[in-house]
Amino acid sequence: MLPKDFRGYLDYLEKNGKLLRVKKEVDVKHELAAGIRKVSDTDGPALLFENIRDYPDWRVAGGVYATRKLMALALETEPDEGKLLQRYLECGEKRVKPKLVPTGPVKEIIIKGEDIDLTKLPVPTYNAKDCGPYICAGVEINKHPETGKQNVSICARLVLGKDKLELVAPAAHQTALIVLAGEERGQGVGVATVLGAPPELTIASQIKAPMGVDETEIAGAFRGEPLEVVKCETIDVEVPAHAEVIIEGITIPGERVFDGPFGEYRGDYHAMLGGGKREGFVTKITAITMRKDPIFHAILTGMPMTENHWLKKWAMASDLCRLASKVVLYPEDIKGVNVTEGGSTCNAVVSIHKRNERTPRDIIYTLLSSQVPIWNVIVVDEDVDVYDHLDVERAWATRVVPSRDIYILPYPPETTIWFAKRWGIDATMPLGKEREFHLKARPPGVDKVDYV
Repeated sequence: MLPKDFRGYLDYLEKNGKLLRVKKEVDVKHELAAGIRKVSDTDGPALLFENIRDYPDWRVAGGVYATRKLMALALETEPDEGKLLQRYLECGEKRVKPKLVPTGPVKEIIIKGEDIDLTKLPVPTYNAKDCGPYICAGVEINKHPETGKQNVSICARLVLGKDKLELVAPAAHQTALIVLAGEERGQGVGVATVLGAPPELTIASQIKAPMGVDETEIAGAFRGEPLEVVKCETIDVEVPAHAEVIIEGITIPGERVFDGPFGEYRGDYHAMLGGGKREGFVTKITAITMRKDPIFHAILTGMPMTENHWLKKWAMASDLCRLASKVVLYPEDIKGVNVTEGGSTCNAVVSIHKRNERTPRDIIYTLLSSQVPIWNVIVVDEDVDVYDHLDVERAWATRVVPSRDIYILPYPPETTIWFAKRWGIDATMPLGKEREFHLKARPPGVDKVDYV
């Protein structure tokens, strides 16, 4: 079993040759991100920066989930696409309730009142055009004001000053719905930002669970035992007892701020189209608790692949697999689901055992109309390897009749431009006699060749 805290997990990575300690002095503006970008592009290792300019009391970890191999270590499985997906499918449906404990290491230092100063945290500025320092690895935990059910997610948070953070959450995001539910009652909502969370909680935060499901219970399923949690100091939220840092805050009803530019997971600054800004909630920070000798966690977002994408990849694929399985006649007709790496987690490929001509269309419409933020769905036959981009490309190049097999999901004109790009491709072979002409041309007996 993995260590129960973030720093223990970093030690575990080091023992497995997957962590590099960086002694060179680096700046939080761009230099940290540049290092994380490089290891993201060169298959690791994770980095632990031990000499942060102007922040002598801090260390910063980055690239912790930045490769398939690192994700496999965090999930305690092999770096095989199918096995990683299976791990999500198995644990995403299980629940292990957290264990409330009186206190924990995250309470070693408690900061309140006038002593709160977010500028003393080594918050990175990542991409060239980013408007300022963003907390990107914060696991956000809040409670619905009506049901009292917790929700766990990851949201970008721009530092607005010593005691204020922006909370970037799209309108359909559960975090946004919870904040708006509080505003309907004329009250703010307590939000805890967890930095240096146990790996299983960071991973579970990306599962698209229904509203009302506390993802700390999914984290327990990934771990195989309850996640230990403690109560926050100033808000009604339970957070990991072994986290590195907890930032407690309350949203200010009705107060909004516009941020941007900001490098998005799509690999560009696209969210800033149509005015150059996006709207976010504002939170007033009420307390900061942390461990002694704290470790800040930095997650880079931008061009794929980064740990942002790896954390989303199999979580989204497992969500799509469950949805697609409800469309086909038999769940086992879904042979594979891949959220492609080049598509910035916007494109999905689904392979099926096709029994009728309408199934690809039904899968396309079902997945594109779901809450999973997928823009394009390609449905292929079971003879296509969804993880082989050459195989997928050959399928849509040779098996697609555009006038018949391309589906565009209409959206209202007022819909934000990046959510209006939903379309699908049926790249399956037709049923009947014509199908034989689309079969892969291969000589028989290749498996019997023993001279090469």
